[in-house]
Amino acid sequence: MRNGKGKNRTEPVLPGSWDRTGCELYAGEDNQKPGRRYYAHNRNWNLVLPEEGKFRAVFEDVRYTFGPRDLVLLAPGPPREFIVLEPLKVHWIHFNLDAHLQYPPEWPTRGPGVFLLHPPASDRVEFIHLFSEISSLCRVRRAGWYRLGYCLIQEILLRGNMLNEQGLDQKSIDFAARILQDFSSTATMDELAERCSLSRAVFFRKFKKTFGMPPCEYREQQKLNAVRQELENGISSLKELAEMHGFDSPFYLSARFRKMFGVSPREYRRNYLDHLSREQ
Repeated sequence: MRNGKGKNRTEPVLPGSWDRTGCELYAGEDNQKPGRRYYAHNRNWNLVLPEEGKFRAVFEDVRYTFGPRDLVLLAPGPPREFIVLEPLKVHWIHFNLDAHLQYPPEWPTRGPGVFLLHPPASDRVEFIHLFSEISSLCRVRRAGWYRLGYCLIQEILLRGNMLNEQGLDQKSIDFAARILQDFSSTATMDELAERCSLSRAVFFRKFKKTFGMPPCEYREQQKLNAVRQELENGISSLKELAEMHGFDSPFYLSARFRKMFGVSPREYRRNYLDHLSREQ
């Protein structure tokens, strides 16, 4: 972020705390008071990691507020103004992505050219460490600092890509679970994997990691729990229950029910009624 004293926002005046260390790579850590205004270098990419406090970013009259939970990536574009809202401790990096980095960011977008992550606490500590190391490289400028700096920036972007992929995958798995709970759905496992944009093998692995069982077993468990509820509500016809919940036959339903609950559906119904009569 740069001080906005200059009239030309694309060529702002640099505060004394800034250290122009390379033709396209700048990094630093700042502590600022509320009310301060800065302009970022809008011809390069900006990474901003607030550690404490909040600030507002303005791009073409669109306002965004960021705070300590955020990791912000800004693409080159229109002039961007930063306004400090609370006592602010912030880490920042300006860099040229196209010329030096192999893998582009695949982060969630908040708006045009604005990418935003909410890293977990453990990952946030690692991001702060990476920002601080890049800032140190920019100050000291030992042999090889420039290449190492861009390697660390690439690590930040790739870690962000990984966090975003994990979040998207989890949303997809939760979506698939809701489909499996809908007994009217005829979606196959292959169709669910495709709708989650995952291969069948990856879909099964991630689903099992989340729910402790493969999706086909999860669907059957949901159906058998529904059968158990129907037995408690008074439906005792195995043929009817098998048809309602998509089991091939009453015999197959009875076998699967016994495996899950240790008793047949009829035994479960009888035991449940005995339990109710004792309570009355």
